[in-house]
Amino acid sequence: MEENGLRPGEESLLRRTALRIVKDQPGIYGMPQVAFDADFYCVGMKEEAFCYETEKEFVVYAEHLLLTDACLVTGSYEEGGGWETAAVVCEGRRLLLQRDGKKVRFTFEISGLTGKTRTLYIHTILREPGLTLRAEQNDEGRRAGAYRQGEYPAVQTAAALHYEFGMRELLKKSGVPSRLNEAGLGYLLLLGFETNNEVHGDWPPHWHLIFRWPDYCGSQAPHIYLDETGRMTRNLMCIDGIPRVRYTYAPGEWCSLVDRYGRHVLEIRIDEDGGMSAAAPNGPVFRLGAYRDGCVKLYEEAAEIGTVRVQNDTQEGVLRILKQKTGYPETTEEIRYDPLSGGILGHTGWGAFL
Repeated sequence: MEENGLRPGEESLLRRTALRIVKDQPGIYGMPQVAFDADFYCVGMKEEAFCYETEKEFVVYAEHLLLTDACLVTGSYEEGGGWETAAVVCEGRRLLLQRDGKKVRFTFEISGLTGKTRTLYIHTILREPGLTLRAEQNDEGRRAGAYRQGEYPAVQTAAALHYEFGMRELLKKSGVPSRLNEAGLGYLLLLGFETNNEVHGDWPPHWHLIFRWPDYCGSQAPHIYLDETGRMTRNLMCIDGIPRVRYTYAPGEWCSLVDRYGRHVLEIRIDEDGGMSAAAPNGPVFRLGAYRDGCVKLYEEAAEIGTVRVQNDTQEGVLRILKQKTGYPETTEEIRYDPLSGGILGHTGWGAFL
């Protein structure tokens, strides 16, 4: 038997669902006692990783049965001195609150929930054929896990966003995403890292350039780590769906991304100066410069072809990508999003850049 009581290959009948109680005033006040009531097995978890406070919110988890039809849980707690509830968020949704003095009551549905809880994800996701980008909306007031203590990685957070949006432009120019989409071979996935999840450490700071196969398993997932200045330092390649299969590529070492037939799709390499090179077979070498001075420079072979600057206001939910093709005026792509979920509320200026 394994430590979790399951035999190899056996799946649990229980799920852990997170909820975020967002404070109207940041500060450390002490955890409220949250009670859960349901007509089936459902209990609040007491372990530190599943019941904790950050500057901006309280995080609690309910452990419950995996059920499928109209299964509701009621939660309740009392607000403490100095704060009131701005919102309660569960699985990306703001819940309706009922108040009786200082007592707050809410109801949420667990029907059909599977996999890991997504409550703590504050993601803004953009898709074009063959290319998806996920911007993690990190907020120092929600820092948790490995990022709870010490200096907050503000530089690496900004660098990761710049690398995602800069590489997005280079990949579109390479033509690789459209070819993958047309052939039904999957897509390229650009991810950053998150600093607000006690369970998912996501440390040290890094970003990802993943080749996601249509059936997931076998996808190649480079994790590209960053130093304190935002420079890329190494590429830890993992294989999705196959645990512990990995290899670390040093600067100057090419990494091949291949499709499920073994054909090369894209080669990437961390460069000695902390940037990255990328090339499709028989195509030009594109280069993403290291993050510095609040921007990244983009190159095709030896020629500079543009710059990308990213401005992100996680309090107001405004993400701006300022793009300048060499010799042309700067253009702005603006994404307005829900600061508590990352969901897109508006998107302008998303047209072609390079």
